[in-house]
Amino acid sequence: MLTINKLKTSNGIYLPKDHQLDLVNFESPLQQVLQEQALLLRLLNQQNRWQFWISARPMLKRSWISQSGLSEQKVIHLPNANPTNMVALIEKALLSKTASYIAACIDTPLSNSEKYRLQQAVKISGTHLFLIDDNYLNYHDFMTMSLTVNNIH
Repeated sequence: MLTINKLKTSNGIYLPKDHQLDLVNFESPLQQVLQEQALLLRLLNQQNRWQFWISARPMLKRSWISQSGLSEQKVIHLPNANPTNMVALIEKALLSKTASYIAACIDTPLSNSEKYRLQQAVKISGTHLFLIDDNYLNYHDFMTMSLTVNNIH
C-alpha cells in the first residue's frame, strides 16, 4: 500500500503548506516500477506474451498488478530467486523469447561482463528488461536496458 508523507522542510528551510511536497513510499521496488511505468507496462501487456517479475524475495502483490491495469493471467512472479544466479536466470528468461518484458530486482551491482551478457540477450530476444536495484527504493536507480534497443509494438 502506498503511504504519503508531507515534507515541511527542505534542506532546513520551512515550506508553506501550499508549497509542500508529497513523497510516496513504496513497499517494494517492484511496486515502484508498476506505479511509475504503468503506461509502458500496459502497452507491453497487449502483446500475447508473458510478463516475468524476478526477485530474491517475495515483493509483488496481485492487487498491485490489477490496480496497474495488467492482466494477472499473463504475469509470472519468480520470488526467492537465488541472488548468486540472478544474471543467469534473467539471461535464460530473455533468451526464451516468451516474455514481453522482464522486471528483475537485483541486490548487487552488475559487472561489465554481466551487463554485456544481458544487453546481448536483450538484443537477441526483443524482450524489454527492467533492472531495479533492491538496495535503493529510488526511481533514479531504476535502469532499463531495452528501450533504446527494442521498439515498442
